[in-house]
Amino acid sequence: MWRGVRQMRWWASLCAIGVGVAVVVFDAPGAAAQDADDSDDDEDMEIVEPQKPAWQAFLAPVLSKKPGTDFLTGGMPDRLISFAGFDIWRYGLGGYTGFQWAPDGINKDGFILRVSASDNIERYTTPTRRYVTEIARGAILPGVKFRRGNFEMQWLAGLDAQADFLLINGRSVQPRARLGARFAADVWWEPTRSLMLQGALSGTMIDNAVSARAAAGWRLFDRFWIGPEVSRSTDFYSRQTRIGAHLTGLRTGDYEWTIAAGHIDDSFHRDGLYARFGVMLRPPRPAFFEN
Repeated sequence: MWRGVRQMRWWASLCAIGVGVAVVVFDAPGAAAQDADDSDDDEDMEIVEPQKPAWQAFLAPVLSKKPGTDFLTGGMPDRLISFAGFDIWRYGLGGYTGFQWAPDGINKDGFILRVSASDNIERYTTPTRRYVTEIARGAILPGVKFRRGNFEMQWLAGLDAQADFLLINGRSVQPRARLGARFAADVWWEPTRSLMLQGALSGTMIDNAVSARAAAGWRLFDRFWIGPEVSRSTDFYSRQTRIGAHLTGLRTGDYEWTIAAGHIDDSFHRDGLYARFGVMLRPPRPAFFEN
């Protein structure tokens, strides 16, 4: 009898040891699974807040510092941005290209350098003559950039070169080539997370040409800005006024696209529709990247 009792004790001890080993081996995964189940239950029980009116979301203030992964507002730092585009309307077309370099990083205060080139062709017809003008420009503009929270400003000034070509009834007139000084100022401000305001001013001593543009944009789907724009320009040949709409900051891979369209009229009483397409090459960087 005692022998049977001892055998039962040994058997109970072995069972206890087996249970202990099982607890040690399977306790952590089991706890993790239980925690996961608990977290799932918590997520399932998430309280749904009532939706606020659209106008309240529009006026909601933004954080003082942008997230590092906000592609739309330029949160990914880089030192070099390349850009290009073209502009077309009923009586003319033009193209531009260039780059902007910032040794300390595009998203930081400090020195910047912008190099750009453009070429524009326009035609004007009278009952007896047909005029075709071509204006080629190039500029090298060093400057500085200031950034405070969601407000950004750039000031640039430097050398400007321009060549004018004129055809009258298909015959070339003596071309002009001139050098001068050019200045430029750009402003970007996001008073709220859903609203941006943009302004640009540029002028050159060559023929006292000046151009200005103002735009507002609303953030849609965290993918791009969309809103109205207005611009005014004047040079040796004519004055132009444009009123339209733009889509800015649409990102596909390494590229950011800008599209605009609207109505244009000038000092020769010509009017019509215009379209503008632009692209920036700004490769994305990891959120932890520092210049």
